[in-house]
Amino acid sequence: MAPPSDSAAPSPQRSPVIPQAGASPRGARFAAELPGHYRVTVEPSGDSFVVQPGENILAAGRRAGVWLPFECGWGSCGTCKATLISGEVELLFPDAPAIDPRDERRRRKLTCQTTTATDVTLKVTRLGPFEERPTTDRVAQLVDKRELGPGICSFTFALDAPADFRPGQYAILELGPDLRRCYSMDAGPGDEITFVAKHYEGRPGSSALHALKVGVSVPIAIPFGGMWLRDDDSSTILIAGGTGVAPVLSLVRHMAEQRRTHPVTVLYGANTPEELVCLDELAAVVAQLRQGKLVPVVAQADDTWEGCRGFATTPLGEIATPAHRYYLAGPPPMVDATMAVLRECGAGLDRIHVDKFG
Repeated sequence: MAPPSDSAAPSPQRSPVIPQAGASPRGARFAAELPGHYRVTVEPSGDSFVVQPGENILAAGRRAGVWLPFECGWGSCGTCKATLISGEVELLFPDAPAIDPRDERRRRKLTCQTTTATDVTLKVTRLGPFEERPTTDRVAQLVDKRELGPGICSFTFALDAPADFRPGQYAILELGPDLRRCYSMDAGPGDEITFVAKHYEGRPGSSALHALKVGVSVPIAIPFGGMWLRDDDSSTILIAGGTGVAPVLSLVRHMAEQRRTHPVTVLYGANTPEELVCLDELAAVVAQLRQGKLVPVVAQADDTWEGCRGFATTPLGEIATPAHRYYLAGPPPMVDATMAVLRECGAGLDRIHVDKFG
């Protein structure tokens, strides 16, 4: 999710823009009569909209002003599941992590990874819009690309209009046909955003992002995700694994802007010291906090490394308590290992906020 998520989530095939139900009922009727265009009716509200060929239901509804529930936007969290009352749908991403075999019996569908095969009726428990995710479509032009470490670059995009989001959230870039990938912003909202991403050889999404040339524009939907700063004074631990430093940097910046005074510990882990990108930037922001502490951790280093060795879970196991609040961003193995440590210490899920790649 998150940032350098290189999931296999396919991108909706976009057709030319057509009138949508929420904007123009007459246009919606016309659109629904086109080949491959189908109407979705939502119960119990009675709202309806048209889905273009290959378009996911969630995005089609949002563009028509019908806000179905959602959080991650790419099939990981399951928040967007709706009950299929009638009609047929087609799954766009059969390997989506949130798909559960029990959903088939219950006719529960991931609207972010499902398109229509006929007119359908869905039942949902609530409708938005949702204040925490004012998701919108933008065009993002790459204006700067810098190498930060081995295979790790920052990508700065200028948006065609400012986007509103909370520090810690992420965007979904369309990098080609059937090629959607999630990347977290490293700062707050505005008309320019920056991602930090590692290049993984052989992964199409990662390769497509790193192959972008300055000046190229891509479609982007922003924001998604549920990891943002909660408004409390609990002692806080932020854990970043690899390029998970981007959303953690964004959160710490937000803490500094709010002049938070409670204890904040940032654990930043990577394989080698060279992969601890943005470390100086992160250290400068942590230093602005009254009780801020930064602990870099590496798995491999020569004798000149004087910091902590191992994984981020190594120091975490020594300081974690149920009373802390946690923010966690990184690749799945790191997130899973960290969650195991937090479960062992008795931390409640309501105090853990996660941005999990993959």
